[in-house]
Amino acid sequence: MKGVEKIGVLSCNVMFGVNSAASASTSGGFRSDAMRATGTTRRSDVKVTVTYAAKGVDETEMQRLANQACDNAEQQLGDAGFQVVPHQILKANSHYQAMHAEGRESPFEYKGAGGTRYLVMGREGETISDPRYIGTASGFGQAFKAAAGSSAQQHEGRLIKDLGLTGVNINILIDFAKLESDGHKSFAGLSNKDSAKVDATIQLTARGDVRFQPVAQQKCWSRFGKEECMIKTNHMPVFSTSNALATPNAFYSSIEDVTTTTDKLTSGLTKTLGFLGAMGGTSNSTARDITRYQVNLIPASYDAETQSLAQGLVGMVAVKAAASR
Repeated sequence: MKGVEKIGVLSCNVMFGVNSAASASTSGGFRSDAMRATGTTRRSDVKVTVTYAAKGVDETEMQRLANQACDNAEQQLGDAGFQVVPHQILKANSHYQAMHAEGRESPFEYKGAGGTRYLVMGREGETISDPRYIGTASGFGQAFKAAAGSSAQQHEGRLIKDLGLTGVNINILIDFAKLESDGHKSFAGLSNKDSAKVDATIQLTARGDVRFQPVAQQKCWSRFGKEECMIKTNHMPVFSTSNALATPNAFYSSIEDVTTTTDKLTSGLTKTLGFLGAMGGTSNSTARDITRYQVNLIPASYDAETQSLAQGLVGMVAVKAAASR
């Protein structure tokens, strides 16, 4: 961070948790396999899946919150002592426009394991080019574009050089639930795992990171008749949360069990088949137990707490980053 004064927020992404899911299962140990212990073990295992979905705040409101969080972030960095290049100046630059022309349309859905879903929002009217969000397919696409000097990251490098500033990338995750599973297999597979549990904590939290790309650490060269620029490896300071920021304040009105009839039928059917299989001496049948909950958000409370968490996160980063120069 030495000498970092003039900065520009090149990207600001806010990721909102929409669905949170986890699963756990029972499992037989070494002697539960019918091939090894035919006639000695009769077992039916179960896989438990729990999903929480947030309802009550639509994409339009999330976009407004993302815009506000990004505007506040620029203000906080300026308050901490950095010289922040106004966003309007960045938007007028041809490299900035080219960078966003190569990004992915915002918002888009990011899917995690087991039905977990997030909506990723950039600033209104802008795309998302951070490779951690855009996925493998788009990542390959960016790699091919890199050979022609047209990838989003290369435009970002040219922008940093053109305006003589340190680029800043802001990422904020707003989540509403934390699910913890006790796993799917016993240690080393030697003993039975006879219980399956998913614990849930419903609480509004924020995580994130802010990356600085110091122009003083940039190297540029010519390839295929085009200039390419990048920050030297391991010379991009990143300030990130090691623990989530959480609010104790209420942001939802109720939690409903919204398990569907299909889910219940599936659970009942697979349990029956598993039981019959176990009675017949098999040990490889797995039943499904599916439960879904809906967290009904209070829009005004969700908005206020989200803004507070985002400001708290970026505020701490801004102070720490400024003090690290």
